Amino acid sequence: MSSHEGLGYSIKKIFIVLFVLTAVEVAVGVLIDDPKWFKWSLLLILAVWKGGLILMYFMHMKFEKFIVWSLIAPTPLLVLVVLLALMPDLSFNKVRDYPVGYQLNEQGEVVDMIDSRPGAAHGDDHGESDAGH
Repeated sequence: MSSHEGLGYSIKKIFIVLFVLTAVEVAVGVLIDDPKWFKWSLLLILAVWKGGLILMYFMHMKFEKFIVWSLIAPTPLLVLVVLLALMPDLSFNKVRDYPVGYQLNEQGEVVDMIDSRPGAAHGDDHGESDAGH
């Protein structure tokens, strides 16, 4: 007798469904090239389906009370609000991509902070002169 027989569902069946959905995701990723929107929409739908199965059965949320669901349900909405609030700063900023060690000055120009430190030798990454080597 298995230790999971009294659950009301079969863990093996859920595992097989997750395995098949993963195989379908791999097939979609390999076989479908165009249109990209269809490929990514299908992959997103499959991922949400798998995530729902994991949430419901392996995290035992199918059997939880209303209070737990009322605490979990607003989370995706809050994540969406944060993403939408940050999107203008992260997505539409034309001066956000610059190499490590560079910063923007007050005028919005990119400045090499490594070579502009006081006492830093030009081209020396550690601010030490060659005399000490």
